[in-house]
Amino acid sequence: MSMRAVVLSHRGVADELGHVGDWLEDGGFAVDRLYREDQPSLPTADLLVVLGSPNSVAEGFCQPPARGEIDAVRQWVTADRPYLGICFGAQVLSCALGGSVRRMATTFRAFAELDGIDPTFSELSGRWAVWHEDAISAPPGSEVLARLPHADAAFRVGRAVGLQPHIEFTSSIVERLATTVKLPDDEWRSLHDDVRANEDDHAARSRRLLDALFDRAVR
Repeated sequence: MSMRAVVLSHRGVADELGHVGDWLEDGGFAVDRLYREDQPSLPTADLLVVLGSPNSVAEGFCQPPARGEIDAVRQWVTADRPYLGICFGAQVLSCALGGSVRRMATTFRAFAELDGIDPTFSELSGRWAVWHEDAISAPPGSEVLARLPHADAAFRVGRAVGLQPHIEFTSSIVERLATTVKLPDDEWRSLHDDVRANEDDHAARSRRLLDALFDRAVR
């Protein structure tokens, strides 16, 4: 019997699974898609994946739908179910477990290396696609696995993982997202070009990272 992954995202923006989708397929997961616009309840599954959002859970910016998502994720994680939150999904996880998220003065977009990498997770080494305007402070008691100069970038609480980097990104995803949110070319082209120049490596490292983070959690 195959394992089941539930993916929560918006419909039509920041909804592409990219390298994460390839990892799920290789792992034999059946994938169910849920969309925030439908205000869904979370069904039981072997893994919950929460993707990015133009919305915010930062202090002073969090709206009622996002607060509802925080509550749902809190219930999921406290039931000891595996969870992967990417960007907004990581921010939701932090807020759900007592961490915090703050709005930055400018959006951070870069193909960047992480700092302070936990030596047991060398898979976090290398450059990652990063795109966010809200900065995470990981929850008390969590394992902070890597940092950016302005935020915690990867953390783990039990079988729940928050990743600020967009490990799912391909260059095509970057371009489609930038087009959807109508960004000027000069605000996303550098990230796109860096990801494109490192496409295969970014894909391979994403899969190795997911294997390292979730091999025992969901198998």
